[in-house]
Amino acid sequence: MKTKTQRHFLTYLVVSALVLVAPLIFKDNNYVMHLLIISLVWGVVAASWDLILGYAGIFNLGQIAFFAIGAYVSGMLSKNLGISPWWGILLGALGAGAAGFLIGLPCLRLRGIYIALMTLAFYEVLGPLISVGRVIGTGGQNGLFPIPPLSIGNYTFSSSNLIPWYFVAAGFFILFLFIIFRLINSSFGLAFTALRDQEAFAKSLGVNRYVSALILTAIAAFMTGAIGSFYAHYVSVISPRLLGLENFLFLLIMVILGGAGNFPGAVIGAFTVTFLNDWLRPLGNFRLLVLGALLVVLVILLPKGIMGTIDTVRERVKLKKQKGEYL
Repeated sequence: MKTKTQRHFLTYLVVSALVLVAPLIFKDNNYVMHLLIISLVWGVVAASWDLILGYAGIFNLGQIAFFAIGAYVSGMLSKNLGISPWWGILLGALGAGAAGFLIGLPCLRLRGIYIALMTLAFYEVLGPLISVGRVIGTGGQNGLFPIPPLSIGNYTFSSSNLIPWYFVAAGFFILFLFIIFRLINSSFGLAFTALRDQEAFAKSLGVNRYVSALILTAIAAFMTGAIGSFYAHYVSVISPRLLGLENFLFLLIMVILGGAGNFPGAVIGAFTVTFLNDWLRPLGNFRLLVLGALLVVLVILLPKGIMGTIDTVRERVKLKKQKGEYL
């Protein structure tokens, strides 16, 4: 019988293998390759948010803000100061991680809905700050462009060949997914999961809720900021629209569809929603209406998401087998 950790690791290996094999199948199709790269980007963001929301039970609604911070820090340093995009990605990740830590200092002393309101306020304020920040190089309402692409030696990544972009995104994705796997299956992971489910019992064992939540928030913000930095160099242009309601809704559907607190459900949700969103583009403004309706349907029909439903079916099959042994 496989333990949950073994199942998680096997799933991680399968997902990683599929990610690495995909370019062999779609290398000549730039349309699909682009969607796969965007799926990898949002897969990291969704999995990082699920780590906070699904596993730790912290209602942080500002995760996209860390994505935008990483994107803007890296984009501004590369475009305005000529810093290498690779260093920009690292500094963008560190900037987002520092922002997560600093925001967490006051927010995580609160509980439940109050954390949600504080982080939502941070998310809402960041957009206007970027819009009026032209003087410091944010590009203001018009956005920041062109952001320098990645390069290795004399080779510069281009939009005509997405394979190099894909493998960099896949590298971040596989690395961060492994970190998330290790976190949720470590003693630290058991600690913050216990705080979510049985806080009094966890505290009696010496688990510090505030410190655990602060560390976890900073780690999730760092990973989100890193992939946000990569995204900025990939698309070459970013604007305050990154913080729009549309992206927040997409991210929420990704986590709910995949199954909050069910590794790697958020990743499955990210790939599904990314492709679905692109297929719905002909609907124009009605696309958000369809996605909103989808969110309502998911909450009603699949409250545990795809991975949660799979776990439920597995448990029922196991129970039937156990009963059959005693007949």
